[in-house]
Amino acid sequence: MRSGAFRLFSPMVMILAAVLVAGCDRMLGAFDLTGNVSGTEPQLIGPERLRVSIPQTGAMAVLGPVSRNADVTVWQTLDGITLSFRHEVLIATRGLGDDLMSADVEGDIALLRGIGDSGYYPHIRSYLDGEDRTVFRAYQCRQAGAAPERVVTGGQEIPTQRTEIACISPGHSFTNIFWQDGAGRVLRSRQWVSPAIQYMDTERVVP
Repeated sequence: MRSGAFRLFSPMVMILAAVLVAGCDRMLGAFDLTGNVSGTEPQLIGPERLRVSIPQTGAMAVLGPVSRNADVTVWQTLDGITLSFRHEVLIATRGLGDDLMSADVEGDIALLRGIGDSGYYPHIRSYLDGEDRTVFRAYQCRQAGAAPERVVTGGQEIPTQRTEIACISPGHSFTNIFWQDGAGRVLRSRQWVSPAIQYMDTERVVP
């Protein structure tokens, strides 16, 4: 496993303040890539914001949407790190060091929409190894829990449905958690990225 991610999410991670768009929207924080990357203003396509944090290191950022193609939205930090979500389920990261290159999330989406069955379904993820070769890993996933839970976001307490999805493969397992509002939108999530990054927390920021 490469050490880049550990350098990226070290105590030296900076909190950057910069205007995202003309007006008063401001970055609350950003992941520092190497310490030598100049900030460039993302070309945002909407007012939505996504607060992201890495519990493993305490790094955090607020991202804006820069691209939307069908059901995939790409969010970007000031210094160019991007996170791609399909229906709010993480499918790829770029710029974190030990990135998630791709993820097949058909089963996750079906489960969150209430159209999946109660059994196991396949889940495929790919990463780059230490020699920049793509490595695929197969998991079997299932719903591990579901219950109503009230969460506070934007200063408001909102009723949500908390859904846990447990995935297992030989030698490794992880559990993703999603909090959905009454319309089925994911307000919060905790999703596995990679062995070095581990989990990433996301929260929708009310415009």
